Amino acid sequence: MEFIDIVDKDGNPTGEIVERNTLHDLKLPHFEVIIFVVNNKKQVLLQKRSENKRYYPGKYALCGGLVISKESCNDAAIRELKEEIGIDVKDSDLNILEENLDLTRIYYVLCNKKEDEFKIQKEELSLVKWVDIDDVINMVENNDDKVVIKKERLYLLRQLKDFIV
Repeated sequence: MEFIDIVDKDGNPTGEIVERNTLHDLKLPHFEVIIFVVNNKKQVLLQKRSENKRYYPGKYALCGGLVISKESCNDAAIRELKEEIGIDVKDSDLNILEENLDLTRIYYVLCNKKEDEFKIQKEELSLVKWVDIDDVINMVENNDDKVVIKKERLYLLRQLKDFIV
């Protein structure tokens, strides 16, 4: 069972800690992380969510999750990458794209593994695949219901193209 710190709209801890499902049921404010995993081919790794997920089953999404009680955003990003796709990163591997956007810290990490080299968490994901950043942008712009990336985050995908050499 995971417990999450509740924060106010400005991100200040309220001192209240709730179980993960309670948090979602009550829509309480909390911190989360999103990590764009990118390679040197200007591709982003999309994860297909398991069909048994409560939210967005079978949809393509980015790596990420909730920040657990007493955990930093960096620690949450490192944990999520290890749990979901089996990669080990250090603080120095995390590059911040955006912070405090709706209490979300958004990172990117560079990784040049092949799809079959990732060790995916079967309870969470069914597969991962590399997709050209431009193709992901087109999917989001065209409201493709197979992908769970908000239109208001498109600028982040465009920024990523400039960071990858």
